[in-house]
Amino acid sequence: MTDFRALCAELLASYEDTFVISEPSDDPLVQQARAALAQPEPQEPTDDELGKLLYYEFTTSTGHGERVDAMGFARAVLARWGDQ
Repeated sequence: MTDFRALCAELLASYEDTFVISEPSDDPLVQQARAALAQPEPQEPTDDELGKLLYYEFTTSTGHGERVDAMGFARAVLARWGDQ
């Protein structure tokens, strides 16, 4: 899988080296790239978080201890962590 964060950092460094930028660039794309790179990296859900979500989906979707809808669980995981 491509590490887009590393690719973005590499492209930004190459841009700065190519144009020998000594001061911060006013280019909105450069500023956007720097801002994106300054954000903390997303964290994967822990086993405990997944377990709690699975329990929640299990009890709210069935109410009786029946089997969990796998698609419902997958949708819940993506809704919670999919934007990372």
